[in-house]
Amino acid sequence: MPVIPMKQTVTVTKAGALDGWAEPTPGEEITYKARVTEETKVVTNSIGEEAVTSLRITLDKLADISYDDVITYTNELDVTVARKPLKIEPKRMLNGRAIVTEVFV
Repeated sequence: MPVIPMKQTVTVTKAGALDGWAEPTPGEEITYKARVTEETKVVTNSIGEEAVTSLRITLDKLADISYDDVITYTNELDVTVARKPLKIEPKRMLNGRAIVTEVFV
């Protein structure tokens, strides 16, 4: 059972095999229940640079998300956002278990 209510859904398209131009092709699609907050925020991405994000997605426990995946979210006004994650941040309890995963896109 999630710590916070998960009322929205996001679709994660996993990265598949590399094509001839060394770009990953689309792979398996997985749908997750999530808590999505639409906010503009400056975060430090995986290579240490500052980046501006527009969505903070909170997923239950340790979600199987990588930086090559594409996350698609459609809000109540039918506005669709499909981007790769800029920052993936698991939040852990004192015993070391991940309780939520925050993904910034």
